[in-house]
Amino acid sequence: MIQSRHGFTLPEVCVALTIFFIGTTALLGVWSFFNREVAEERLRLERFEHVFSTMESLIANRPNCVDSLTGALSQNVSHSPESQVISVRLKRIPGNKHLAWAVVEREGFSLKRLMRCR
Repeated sequence: MIQSRHGFTLPEVCVALTIFFIGTTALLGVWSFFNREVAEERLRLERFEHVFSTMESLIANRPNCVDSLTGALSQNVSHSPESQVISVRLKRIPGNKHLAWAVVEREGFSLKRLMRCR
């Protein structure tokens, strides 16, 4: 009766493969989550850049001082996957006809700045 212990038994191989497949599945799930988070962060950054560039264009091209420019300055961002409107509101400072608070908003991003207007 010769007992050779060169190799693995079938239960050992099945357990090893099961552990390997569970680990691989877990790593793929984490990788998928990471890729979704990166894509969402890029989308948030794009939204912020649109809000920031709109505020910068208001600073460069001073608007007329009126109480609200929401309808006049709202712009449709057509190159984004989901076309969203950037809302721009001006609120004049009482007692000063050339200063106003400018608020630029889009999907959770809001910038507020005191600015000169015409």
